[in-house]
Amino acid sequence: MHNSASDGENVVQAQHIHGDVHVHGSAAREGASAAPPRQLPATARHFINRTVEQDALTTLLNGSGAQHTLLVSMISGLAGVGKSTLVVEWAHKVRDQFPDGELYVNLRGFDPAAEPVTSAEALAGFLTALGMEPDAIPASEQARAAQYRTLAHGRRMLLVLDNARDAEQVLPLLPGAAGCLVVVTSRQRLDGLVTHHGAQRLALDTLTPGEGHQLLARHLGAERLDAEPDAAATLLEFCAGLPLALTLVSVQAAAEPDVPLGDLVADLADEHDRLDALDAGGITGIRAVFSWSYRTLSPPAARLFRLLGLPISPDVSLGAAAALAGVDHRSARKLLGELGRAHLVTRRAGDRYVFHDLLRAYARERAHADDTESDRTAALQRLLDHHLYATYAANRQLAPARDLVELEYVDEQLNCSFADYDEALAWWDAEHAGVLATIRQTTALGMPRAGWLANAATYPMRLRGLISELKTSSTAGIEAARQNDDRPALARLHADLSEACWRLRELDRASENARIAAGLFEAMGERMWTAITSCGSALMCLDAQQYADAVTSARHAKRILDELGGTCEAVPESLATQQLTTDSLLGVALAHCGEFDEAFPLLRRALELEWDEFGRGYVLHRLATAHLLAGNIADAIETCGRAVEHRRRIGHSAGEAESLTELGKAQHTNGDTEAARHTWQQALAILDPLGHHNAEVIRDQLNALAGR
Repeated sequence: MHNSASDGENVVQAQHIHGDVHVHGSAAREGASAAPPRQLPATARHFINRTVEQDALTTLLNGSGAQHTLLVSMISGLAGVGKSTLVVEWAHKVRDQFPDGELYVNLRGFDPAAEPVTSAEALAGFLTALGMEPDAIPASEQARAAQYRTLAHGRRMLLVLDNARDAEQVLPLLPGAAGCLVVVTSRQRLDGLVTHHGAQRLALDTLTPGEGHQLLARHLGAERLDAEPDAAATLLEFCAGLPLALTLVSVQAAAEPDVPLGDLVADLADEHDRLDALDAGGITGIRAVFSWSYRTLSPPAARLFRLLGLPISPDVSLGAAAALAGVDHRSARKLLGELGRAHLVTRRAGDRYVFHDLLRAYARERAHADDTESDRTAALQRLLDHHLYATYAANRQLAPARDLVELEYVDEQLNCSFADYDEALAWWDAEHAGVLATIRQTTALGMPRAGWLANAATYPMRLRGLISELKTSSTAGIEAARQNDDRPALARLHADLSEACWRLRELDRASENARIAAGLFEAMGERMWTAITSCGSALMCLDAQQYADAVTSARHAKRILDELGGTCEAVPESLATQQLTTDSLLGVALAHCGEFDEAFPLLRRALELEWDEFGRGYVLHRLATAHLLAGNIADAIETCGRAVEHRRRIGHSAGEAESLTELGKAQHTNGDTEAARHTWQQALAILDPLGHHNAEVIRDQLNALAGR
């Protein structure tokens, strides 16, 4: 790979901070007659062989040709990831290819104990190393740079510019002609080197668990790790692959060989205590190393960094970051870009951003030190409102007829919308873990709208088969509603929890929550929701094969809904939808009781009328079940196929598996064993990752087909 830069020099970039400008010129100072400078620092004692990264550096070097015309930059990464260690290790391996020596300077771009080395100071050291008498060195930086390029011309040298703060610090130190390879390390991306000198990046990531275990073993011995494997695994988790953290933990453990690793794990369990334990190295401790990356940020970016440490979600979207900071998306993207260039956050696909675990702990600590409690609470309230408004907007696309309580928008800047069904579903798939984390965190803080977020999240969680998550969010939402004496939210959340428990086969708890919800709705006079809870009871009776009781509960719900419809000049969409739900539920219950003359008209009517996408899948499935019960096998197979395709199209994975299971039954009844096996295998492939209880039922059916 050749670059088009006119300079022709070579640059790479990597990390850590070793010493100062090293000057090893000869006493004679006779220019070319002086001994070649050999300034590389010593290699680390416990180096984990980063084979992939070293091979990449070697490939870049070999690809530059005999004159080393390739400019390579840069090994970049977060503080403590081992950039300098890697480059020094690699440079020692290739130093023989540079007969005119190597120059090394620690530019101290992020040094907690000293100011950055100026370009002029670094140039003075290089000129001395290349044979100039100190008193002959020019005074100005520009003149020093010109003299440096003159002395470097025609030589084949390796230059390591370690711990650079920015591209401006590096540019005067680049030779002006071919023949030298320059390796730059920095916590910043140094985009200027890429833009103006054709530099290429090599990003250095954290260690894998296997590499981290290897580093611990080199410090502590494999026997000590093998004696406490669980404690060793937890230490690796706490350090999250950061070599600096692993080294500091190892040093602490090695200093106390008689103390069990489990005791050290206990000391590190709390995030604040973890930072304390990793600060044993003073200016090389974890806080000091992070602090100098943090101190380079602009005030708005530093504020966003702190606020990003507050949520407990695994990652943060662009919208969530904007909400935390109280800025628009454009401003948030700019600030996140600054954090990304400093390797304080990492951007993932879909405008999502993730912290290293130790950086998150440091950011949270800085937020508690530098921001007021009211500022922190306000940021989390904005995050809650962002997720609430967005989840409502997703519901409007995914289930337009769903009966959600009218939302009061307290901050219109946080309002959002989705263009269509697919966009809303994609947002939910990316954000549901963050929504659940927000529900849990804001409930613990007593924020009043947390319960309504939990209720709004019910439908998309049900759609995507996130039933354990639905149980968690509903449980947290109930606590939030209780804290704020919000009876409408409390009733709905008990109904949500009842559904989650029913789907998880916790039938006693499901019945108890359904009873509580029904009582609350009755007391508030919310008759439609009373009917909804009665439908929930009918579903549980169907599942328990108590078909007569299911018919009774469904008829009770139908009477209430018909009465409500009779009092309306125009039936609201939510009421009409619930009427169709109830009709289809009553229809399948009647089919189980053999009452097909009443069952099929109800089911066909429900299918023919206007319907939300989620509900249509249920009606198709229930109609197919009725056909199967009535012995209409061909109709059952055809209708099941329609249900499978519909549910697959709308992303209702658990529903798709449910209809595949029913389709397999119809195929098996029809004598097509191979088709049934294939269909049940498809259903199992969906249900196994969801941890769904029906997976075992299907597995038993497949084993029966195989004669096992």
